[in-house]
Amino acid sequence: MSPTQLPSRGEYAQQWRAAGGKVCAAFPAQYPKELLWSHGVLPMEVWDPPLAPARAQGHLQPYICSVVRQGLELLLAGGMDEVGAILFPHTCDSLQNLASLVDDYLEAPAPSLFFYNPKAPFAAAAKGFYVSQLQALEKDLTLIFGPQPMGAMEQAMEWSRKLSDLYAQSYDRRAAGELGVSAVEFYRVLRGGEYLHPQDYIPLLQAWLDQAPTTNGNSGPAVMLSGVLPGPPDLLDTLDGLGLRVVHDDLISMSRRLLYPPPGAGDPFMALADCFLAMPPCSTRGSSLDERLAWLKDLARKSGAQGVVFSVVKFCEPELFDLPELRRGLKEAGLASLVLEVDVNQEVGGQAATRLEAFGEMLS
Repeated sequence: MSPTQLPSRGEYAQQWRAAGGKVCAAFPAQYPKELLWSHGVLPMEVWDPPLAPARAQGHLQPYICSVVRQGLELLLAGGMDEVGAILFPHTCDSLQNLASLVDDYLEAPAPSLFFYNPKAPFAAAAKGFYVSQLQALEKDLTLIFGPQPMGAMEQAMEWSRKLSDLYAQSYDRRAAGELGVSAVEFYRVLRGGEYLHPQDYIPLLQAWLDQAPTTNGNSGPAVMLSGVLPGPPDLLDTLDGLGLRVVHDDLISMSRRLLYPPPGAGDPFMALADCFLAMPPCSTRGSSLDERLAWLKDLARKSGAQGVVFSVVKFCEPELFDLPELRRGLKEAGLASLVLEVDVNQEVGGQAATRLEAFGEMLS
């Protein structure tokens, strides 16, 4: 399998199950993949399934974000009928309410799993709490999928270390102008980690990095993305078409959880807790505005970004709460910003494309 031949989520899940593999549907955003891998379980992440709104609207308020709405739509449409479990991390109030709705009121096709991440500021008890959540999830996974095979956790931790290194290489090379690929290709390949098993994804990502050109000749204005996802679908096409270079991102689905320090040696649960506590600041983790602003400015400095495009999912309260102060702080630092408030599968459209074009001209 080459980087240009990524299978779709549905195709890969079907192949995995046909080979006798187990699957868990995982809602956003941060959860210990390593535990699922160690039980031979493939996490299939649920972010933005391309489904027309139908049944989910009857269960949710109209002001619920489209990540939650589309996830419920997938479940109600039968897209989770063949999974062994459904995992709900503690990401935001909307996802917590969805977990209650699915577990308490709907006839879900599989048992629900819950994982409660601690929120910043992280006190001394945060690490112990995270370890206790890992232990609870491990117990539930054993009940549903059976015990880990001997050495499986060590293998999962090694996969995690390798992926951490490959993600860092991808971002570092792009920021340095040494990865000559479009924004469309960059995020298409990196989003493969949302559903490909590491035994398939690691060699694919390594081959992509080895084969990628060192430059694509684009010398347009450099921008950074912030928000939830590298979308809507045509956002990246629009940015590439306008010659705007995406040199870094501050996205919940991408750098905020992919640029984690590699797990250390020793007790795996303690190592995973250290990784979580050292992740970049994020609105869904309760990080302070000062931390987030400092992080954004540092990313812009390291990557040479001249401005930030906030692609914010409508009604995403954690992101929208932080937005005014982040924009104010960026402006004071001499960094322009543009806000696009969209649904996950909504097209950017002509008006937004015109705004992006004007933003690029302002940065030139």
